[in-house]
Amino acid sequence: MRHNPGRFRAIVYAVLVHAVLIGLAVIGFRWTVQSPSSEVVQAVAVPEPPTRKPEETNKRAQEEEAARQKAEADKRRQAEQKQQQQQQEEQEKLAQQRLVAERKKQEAQEKERQKRMQEEAHKKEEARRQKAAEQTLKESLAAEEKAQLAAASAARAGTEIQKYRYLIERQVSRNWNRPGTTKGLKCEVLVKLTPSGEVLSAKVERSSGNAIFDRSVENAVYKAAPLPLPEDPALFDNFREIRFVFDPDKEA
Repeated sequence: MRHNPGRFRAIVYAVLVHAVLIGLAVIGFRWTVQSPSSEVVQAVAVPEPPTRKPEETNKRAQEEEAARQKAEADKRRQAEQKQQQQQQEEQEKLAQQRLVAERKKQEAQEKERQKRMQEEAHKKEEARRQKAAEQTLKESLAAEEKAQLAAASAARAGTEIQKYRYLIERQVSRNWNRPGTTKGLKCEVLVKLTPSGEVLSAKVERSSGNAIFDRSVENAVYKAAPLPLPEDPALFDNFREIRFVFDPDKEA
């Protein structure tokens, strides 16, 4: 009604006309009752409300319909924008959740990788230590065995040396000719030998005080050649030069 004042005036006129007609009807009814013989009826002319042109009505209707459609379109657009915004927010929320989940997954994988690397490094270190300990033990056992073998070899060599020194002294004694009385006489003799046991030289280095006795000992050494030597050539250095005390009383 605010947008169509002509329509409002028409309604007002119509109401007034109906009111006038009703009023006239009431007055006529009363007049008829009061003056039944009266035949004169006075009529009042009521002007008709102005009519609107059809083109104005159609234009107004079109404007109202366009306004309604525009309002509905705006409402739909706002609803679609709101829905799109909600969907975008949901997608961003899901993307953020996936990003957080992926980051946590990567952190867990990195922690697991670091843990495996530490375990592998620990295993390698333990293996290295064990190998080093085994190597040390092996070397210690080898050194101990070597020392034992060396000691045994030295013992055997010592035994062999003592054995062949005794054999040399005995063989010299067997080839010695006693020059008269020699009781209490003894001398120290130095003998140089070849690998075959031949005597290169025999010299009394500490005399018995009796030249004849000393010379008889030197003669006995040459006569006893070749002197017995160990079969192991490595022991010959112990017999290249030998010193021994010739004591006839001891041999007896």
